[in-house]
Amino acid sequence: MFKNFMYKLASFMQGRYGNDKLNTFLLILTAIIYAIYVFVRSPWLFIVAMVPFGLYIFRALSKNINKRLYENNQYIKIYTVVSTFFKRQYYKIRDFKTHRYVKCPYCKSQLRLKKRTGNQKIHCPRCNEDFKKNILF
Repeated sequence: MFKNFMYKLASFMQGRYGNDKLNTFLLILTAIIYAIYVFVRSPWLFIVAMVPFGLYIFRALSKNINKRLYENNQYIKIYTVVSTFFKRQYYKIRDFKTHRYVKCPYCKSQLRLKKRTGNQKIHCPRCNEDFKKNILF
């Protein structure tokens, strides 16, 4: 009986989009909002929790695969920018005792320097430009 159900489910899902990173994010967002709803018990919060869940179901069962791939690629671009920002902030906090981070004025890349105060002549390995920076602490 279980094999029969799994066969029917597999045949139903054939040609449909399925799961990706955006769908996983929508499911986690639904779980977080629903967990808040359990404590707050606001009917509006329940409706807000069902919106990403409905979007998750819609995307998983969609047959327009190209459109869903485009949406997922847009999500991955945004996710990469946000996660890179928070990773850099984490590294700045982690390395505060030993290193300083400065931005190259030419190519805007982040450079990690050993902690030395005062004026420093810095060479950017990315754009091969030299610049001076005064590091206060």
